[in-house]
Amino acid sequence: MGQLNMFYYFDVEQDFMYKANAFIQQLNRMSELDAELVHLIHHEMKYGRGQIIDKTNEAIEQYQKTNQSYNDMYKNSMNTAAQRYTNMINDMRGQNITLYYDIIIREKKR
Repeated sequence: MGQLNMFYYFDVEQDFMYKANAFIQQLNRMSELDAELVHLIHHEMKYGRGQIIDKTNEAIEQYQKTNQSYNDMYKNSMNTAAQRYTNMINDMRGQNITLYYDIIIREKKR
């Protein structure tokens, strides 16, 4: 009796990275709106002088840097999660199988 071991793929490999794109697009939009808000505030306060204005500008800059850090972290997290999901799904698309067979030899009739 013969035997053949192989890995059988039930489906083609798939890429699910697109699942992160909708969330990343929202993060990008939030980042754009954040930049617009900061620009608007700086524009309104550009002629002002004084300690309160300076502290407000510093706080806004720090706020924007913190938001950008979170934004980048969430983008990386979403890409990582989508990649892990893709890998899990693709790992489940196949299975090890063993085929058993008999070799039948027929004698020629003379």
